Amino acid sequence: MRHLIAIVVRLAVLGLALTAYTWLVVPLTSASGDASIGAGLLAFAALFVVGFVGALVDARREGARTAAGWWVAVAAGLAVGWWIALAVPRDSSMSFGELLVADVGTVPFTFGLVAFPAVAGAMLGQGLRRD
Repeated sequence: MRHLIAIVVRLAVLGLALTAYTWLVVPLTSASGDASIGAGLLAFAALFVVGFVGALVDARREGARTAAGWWVAVAAGLAVGWWIALAVPRDSSMSFGELLVADVGTVPFTFGLVAFPAVAGAMLGQGLRRD
């Protein structure tokens, strides 16, 4: 149960932060209505850093296996959740199902963006652990 709570808390915090970023920051960076590549790259970098640092801190407290497991589960939940969130229709040109199919490539990308640095952070955190 402790592991499930740890995963859900991390997933909720990341999900809320990503949602707030999307609603508050992205519109400010794309005032002309164009795609905001800078805002997207900043979000990608933030996810990378959060995965790495979060797993590093968790590994120092819980060990590398536990931290890596937590963060891989968080990465999977975030990837699937973001994929579904992106598929919510904003206009009538495509249905929810069509948007899901069109955006399926975001799942492995988002997963890797959090999971790979998290595993590296967990390994480093284990090395820095004081037993």
